[in-house]
Amino acid sequence: MFCHSCGNKRLDTERYCPKCGTAFMEGLDEVSATTEDNSNSSSLPPKKQQSKKNKTLTLWLLPILSTLCVTIVLISYYYYEASINNRVASLNQKIESNFSSGEYKQAEKKITEALELRDMTMFQQYRDIVKLALQYEQKLHEIDDLIQLNQVIQASLHIKNLKEHMHETNYYLPLLQPIQLRLENTEVNLTVAEAKMELNELETVAELGQKLSSLSSFNGEEAEKIKQQILNKIVQISYEKAEMHLQKHEFSKALYALETGLQYAINDAKLLSFIDRVNDEKLAFEHAEQNRLEAAMVAAAKEDLKNRTEAVEITSIDIELDEFGDVYLFGDVINNGTTTIYSIDIHYSIFDEDEELVTETVTSVYPYELAPGETGRFSHSYYGIFEELSVTVESITWQIY
Repeated sequence: MFCHSCGNKRLDTERYCPKCGTAFMEGLDEVSATTEDNSNSSSLPPKKQQSKKNKTLTLWLLPILSTLCVTIVLISYYYYEASINNRVASLNQKIESNFSSGEYKQAEKKITEALELRDMTMFQQYRDIVKLALQYEQKLHEIDDLIQLNQVIQASLHIKNLKEHMHETNYYLPLLQPIQLRLENTEVNLTVAEAKMELNELETVAELGQKLSSLSSFNGEEAEKIKQQILNKIVQISYEKAEMHLQKHEFSKALYALETGLQYAINDAKLLSFIDRVNDEKLAFEHAEQNRLEAAMVAAAKEDLKNRTEAVEITSIDIELDEFGDVYLFGDVINNGTTTIYSIDIHYSIFDEDEELVTETVTSVYPYELAPGETGRFSHSYYGIFEELSVTVESITWQIY
C-alpha cells in the first residue's frame, strides 16, 4: 500500500505515513473505536467495576473450593473406614485367641464390640459359638459337682448327653477344642472316682492289677493318686501273703507272691527286700536244721545272747488315719547289737477306740539287714477302717549271722 498524500510505500498496519506524517483513514477509524471503547469503559463507576471483577473471581473460586471440600470429605471418610477396619481386624485376632485358650467370656465382650462396628456374618456365627460354649461350660461344672458328690451314675449320663450334643454340632468343634479337652479331663476324673469307690472291694492282686491296667492311659494328678493307691495295696497284699507263707516255711510260695506283686509294683524296695529275706531265711532255715545243736551252744555265749535279745530297739512308732479311712502304721528301729542282724519282725497288737483288740499281726523291718548302729523302718496299712487305732508292740524277733 502507498500513502495517499506523498505516495510513499507503507505497511498495512501503520496508522501514519513515516515520510509526511499524514494519518491514514483506516488507522483513524481504529483509533476512534479504541478511544470510544476506553471512554465507555472509563465512564463506568468504580464500585461497579470492582463488582464485575469480584464476580469474575467468584466464578473461578467456587468450583475450586467445592472440589477441595469434596476431596477433604472423601479422604476423611476413607481414613475413618480404614480405622474401623483395622479395629475390627484386631478384634477378630483377639477373639480367635480367646477361642484357642477357652476364654469365652472375654471373647463374648469382643464379639459384641465388633458387631457394633461391623454387622458381619462371621461375628454373628462367633456369637452363636460363644453362647454354645458357655452352655457346655455350665454343664461341665454341674458334672464336676456330681463327681465330687460321688454321684457317678448321674455324672456318666450327663457326659453321654453332652458328647451326643457336641457331636451334632461338630462343625463348631475346631473353635470348641478347649471344651473338648475339658470334657476328656472330666471323663478321666469320673473314671478315677469310680476306681476310688471300687478300691476297698478289691482284695486280690489280680483284681487290683486289672483295675490298674484300665487306668494306665489316664493322666493327671487325681489319676496318679488312685494308681499309687492301687500299687500300695498290691504291695501290701503281696507282702502279707508272702509273710504268711514264710511263717509256715513255704519259701517257694512266698517268693511267688512277691514276684506277682513286682509285676505291677516294679522295683518296689519293700518287696525286693522281702525277696532277699525269703532267700536268706530259706538258707538260714536249712542251715539251722543242720546246725541246731551248734546254734544252741553259740546262743549260750553272753555276747550272742545280747545280740539275740537286746539288739533291736524301737526308736519311734506311730499310727495315723487318713482322709480315705485307711490306717497307716510306721516306725523306726536301731541295731544296738555288736553284729549284723537280719530278718527283723515286729509283732504287735492293734486296738480300736474302745481298746478292744482288732488284730494281732507282724510286719518286717527294711532294709533286710542292719549293721551295728544302723536304723531300719517298718510300716503296715489297713484299708477301710474309718476310726482311730492304737498299737502295742508285743515282741521283736530277728536273726543274726
